[in-house]
Amino acid sequence: MPKGKDLMGTNSLESDQKEKKRKKEAALKAEKKLKTEAESSKVIETPMGQGGEEGAMFQIGHMRYVRVSCFKGKVLVDIREFYADKDGGMKPGRKGIALSAEQWNQLKEIIPEVDAAVKMF
Repeated sequence: MPKGKDLMGTNSLESDQKEKKRKKEAALKAEKKLKTEAESSKVIETPMGQGGEEGAMFQIGHMRYVRVSCFKGKVLVDIREFYADKDGGMKPGRKGIALSAEQWNQLKEIIPEVDAAVKMF
């Protein structure tokens, strides 16, 4: 009898590993699809979103974008990581920051200072 339990445990473990592998492959496939789409055009037009108007998205790295949108009448510059959902669509992640127009202008003004600090390293 113990051998039967061992076989069942092994089969369960194998099926768990196969499921994890399948999910990982699906995520990689979705990510490759998104990367291919993003590489073909660095500017991605996004549809009008619920609760706010969305403009263009600009890719600045792998799954990282700058997005300009309007929320409750205020213009926002959103710098954020995105992820691929189950259906292969892109969704905004938790890692990122949304800057108001005023904050965006302040950031643009100090770019030379930031560049100088980066060069010091």
